[in-house]
Amino acid sequence: MVKKIIAIIFLICIQSYGEQILIIGNKKLPADHLSRYEVKLIFLKKKLFIKGVRLVPVNLSPFNPLRKKFNKYILKMDNEQLNLYWNNMYFNGIDPPVVLSSQRAVVEFVSKIKGGIGYITPKYLNNKVKVLLVVDTDE
Repeated sequence: MVKKIIAIIFLICIQSYGEQILIIGNKKLPADHLSRYEVKLIFLKKKLFIKGVRLVPVNLSPFNPLRKKFNKYILKMDNEQLNLYWNNMYFNGIDPPVVLSSQRAVVEFVSKIKGGIGYITPKYLNNKVKVLLVVDTDE
């Protein structure tokens, strides 16, 4: 009952702010909170594990407006910078995160993969995943 009350308060709070990005993780992920810096490291594949669990970050399409905000507010890089980064990483044998077509697909993927981590807007949040970070974009 207490968890339901906390979830309701959380949803009320997130609806009262501007546009937000929710960083979500699989419920079995052994972390309850991540910093922006940790999320950046995960999505740049510089942080690969949390407490022995391999992380599997998932992105939206580069043309998706939410991905553009994620790149700006979390990665602090534009598409050109990211392309250069991943070209360099590719030569070191490291591929970029998986790309999915929708926020619903991100939620489903993250809910099924133990180390899954992604980003969505509050509209797509459900009880299949947990919120690791809330980022206000003021847009």
